[in-house]
Amino acid sequence: MTRNQKKYLLLLIVSYWVFMLFPFDAQTQTTYSKKNTKSEQTKERSAHFNGNGFIPAWSLTFTGGASMYFGDIRQYRFYPIMNHRTELKYGGSIIIARSLSPVFSLRGQGLYTGLASVSRKRDRDINSDLFEINLSTAINLNNLFGTYRSSRKWGIDLLVGVGIVNFNTTLYQTSTGKILAQRGFGSGTGIGGRTAEGLIMGGIGLQFDVSENWSIRFETANRALNTDLFEHVSGGFHYDIYNHTSLGLSYRFPSSGKSMKMVPEDGPVLMIVDPDNSTPVQPDQPSRKEMESFNRVIDVLELNEQPIEEPSEKTVKSEVKTEIEKPAPVKTIYGIEYRVQIRARYGTKIGIDYLARTYNLPASEIKEDTFNGYYIYTVGSFTTYDDAAIQRNTIRSQHGVYDAFIVAFKDGERLQKLP
Repeated sequence: MTRNQKKYLLLLIVSYWVFMLFPFDAQTQTTYSKKNTKSEQTKERSAHFNGNGFIPAWSLTFTGGASMYFGDIRQYRFYPIMNHRTELKYGGSIIIARSLSPVFSLRGQGLYTGLASVSRKRDRDINSDLFEINLSTAINLNNLFGTYRSSRKWGIDLLVGVGIVNFNTTLYQTSTGKILAQRGFGSGTGIGGRTAEGLIMGGIGLQFDVSENWSIRFETANRALNTDLFEHVSGGFHYDIYNHTSLGLSYRFPSSGKSMKMVPEDGPVLMIVDPDNSTPVQPDQPSRKEMESFNRVIDVLELNEQPIEEPSEKTVKSEVKTEIEKPAPVKTIYGIEYRVQIRARYGTKIGIDYLARTYNLPASEIKEDTFNGYYIYTVGSFTTYDDAAIQRNTIRSQHGVYDAFIVAFKDGERLQKLP
C-alpha cells in the first residue's frame, strides 16, 4: 500500500466514525425531540429512537465460519470447488459492539481466516492466510422501518464498514505444485511482514435472542480490496473480493445503571415506600386463591431492606373512622385499565407538582387515587398490559423512577391484583 493510499484510508476511517458518532447519538435525538414537542411527527420520531426503555449496551461475539475468494483465478463464478483442492477455507473472529440507539450500533472486528482459489483453465491456484481488522456499523432494519420493541427476539442488520487486511499469498502451478510467486512473508508493511491493503465491507446479519443476555448470530459479508493483485494476476476483477460467512454466540453485557430483579406477581402487590415517611407501606395480604391466579412477571426494584410491617388493626380502624380528604377530580375510565404507579404514601398526600418536578413528568399526566388508606400516584391509562409495560420501561429509563410498576383499575377503582 502506497503512502497516498494509507492517507486516503485513514481519512476515510476518521470521517466515517465522526459521521456515525455525531448525528445518531441517542442523547442528540432526545434533545432534538424535546425542542420540537409541538410536532406530533417529531414526538413519534423521538419515541421511535429512544422510547420504550432502550438502554445502550456493550456486547461481545465469538464467531466461526468459511471464507471464499472471488477474483481472476477462479473455476466457477459463484460457487466453490469442493473436490481435490477445495476453495473453502475456515476462520474465526471476535466482534466488540456498542449499541447507540435502537437502529445503530458501532462494531470492531478482528478476523483470521484462509483463502484459496483454483483455475484449471489457467493451471493456477492460490493459497493465502490473512488477518483483518475492520470498523463497521450495524443498522437494525426492524427498528429502522418499524417500531422498537424490547421484547422482540430477533433482528436483521445491514452491515457497512471499512478496514485493513494483512495477508500472505502464494501462487502455484496447479499441475506441478510449483511456487510461481509470493506476496507478504516478511516483505510487506503489515502485521508480521504481511502485505497490507485497505478494504470496504458490506453484508447482512441475523440475530436471535436465546435469553436476556445471550444471542445466536449469523453473518455474511463481502470485502472489496484496494488491489487487483491479491493473486498476482490482473484481469476482469478490478478489485479483488472475498466473502466470510459465520455463525457465532453473542453476549450482551448488563447495563451499568440501576439493577432490577424479577419478582413474580404471585405475592402481595408491592407499594412504593416514600423516603420522606418512615411508615412502611404495604396493602393487605391477598388470599392463596388470588396468589395462584397471578401469571405474569413484572420488574420491581429491590426496596428498602428494613422489615415491612402491615398497619395494625387499631391503626386501620382509626383510619376508617377518619374521613380521607378527597383528591382532585380526575377523569374516570370505566372498565379495566392499566396504569404505571410511581409513588404511594400512607395517610397523607404527596404534592403532584412536587412529583412532576422530581421525575420530570407533566403534572397533568399524574393521577391521584386512594387505596386501602394510601394515596397512590399513577401515570398513563392503557387497555392492555403490554402497552402499559412500554410506558413503565420509559418511566424507569428516562425519568429515574426505577421501581415503577403496573397496577390495574376497574371503573376507576384500584384492584388488589392484575386481571
